[in-house]
Parts: sequence; C-alpha cells; structure tokens
Amino acid sequence: MCVAYQTADLAALGLTREQCELAAQWVAADGQQQSANFAAAAALRNARLPYPLLGVLINLPGIRRLAAFAYGQVAQRRQCANPN
Repeated sequence: MCVAYQTADLAALGLTREQCELAAQWVAADGQQQSANFAAAAALRNARLPYPLLGVLINLPGIRRLAAFAYGQVAQRRQCANPN
C-alpha cells in the first residue's frame, strides 16, 4: 500500500518527516526501509505485472547508478509538479 507521508503515522513506520521530505520511502511488512530510487524499485517490485520486472531491472548493477541519477533529477524538480 502506498500512502502520502502527510497522512501516515510516521513514528509507527520508523520514519521522520525530514526523511520523507527528502526522498520517497518504502517500508516493507517486515519493517525494512528503503529510500529514494531503492524505494521506487521496491514499489515497482510489489506492483502488478509488468512492473515487478522493471523493479528488478533498475536494481541491477550499472542500471542502479542510472536509476539513482534519474531519481535525483526528478526529485530536484518535484515541486514543479505541485500546482499549489
């Protein structure tokens, strides 16, 4: 399940507001946390087909570096996507 951090119980998830403002976060059912491009990959791996394959691919060495770069570029500009 994906939820906006503004409505989530961050303390129960072991996250801070600062972590969530900095990057996307993924908290697995077992409590394992991942951030940024790793969180995006985890979300994809837990989605419906065909997205899990993409989540696996972007964590492969070499591609992971490109995914991190792409995530950083999008994250730097995310305020541009917010019309408010």
